[in-house]
Amino acid sequence: MGKKKNTVPQFQQIAYSTRIPPLVLDQKWHHLFPEEGKPKDIELLEQKLSRQLASQGGINQELKELKDLKERLMKNIVVNMDEIGEHGQETRRLSEDRRLITEINGRMESKRAELRNLQDEMEDVNARLMAETMRYCYNIMNSNETEREQLAAWIAKMRTELKIKIIRKETIEEENREMYAYLHDIFGAQLLEAFDLKFDDEYKVSG
Repeated sequence: MGKKKNTVPQFQQIAYSTRIPPLVLDQKWHHLFPEEGKPKDIELLEQKLSRQLASQGGINQELKELKDLKERLMKNIVVNMDEIGEHGQETRRLSEDRRLITEINGRMESKRAELRNLQDEMEDVNARLMAETMRYCYNIMNSNETEREQLAAWIAKMRTELKIKIIRKETIEEENREMYAYLHDIFGAQLLEAFDLKFDDEYKVSG
């Protein structure tokens, strides 16, 4: 892994210039954090974005219901057009339907404006959540990289020491084999046994 290239302010700048779907809806995003929970600042942003998504769903549902109601009222007007009098006077029912449609149009426009404002706020919170997520992950990855480098250095050192110790072990074994062979040739097996010199079978010379 290379050295860090971005700072936290740069994360925020990138986040605000990038539009991505709400992070709380992405299961992979949740997997970035440990089972014991998310950092407090991220958790608060997550909760806020979740509430905003719930509000967005409620507004969209209300807009759908208003649209359906408006369509029914317009159908009623078309069906009851024959109730208009000779002088173009509408019945009370037609007038009421038109009044309701006007009221619904105003309500729908108000809800659309509310939805636009909410979506802007959601983009802001989502961008902040993205920046905080990057900062959190970046800090962990940077810490991991530091530890990885330390471990790599330790492993390299241990490998060198291991090689030295293996060579030393082989040297000792060879020295013991050679010395035992000389003793065997000089004093004989019975005398060595009398001195109770005990070595592994690999050192012993067959008589």
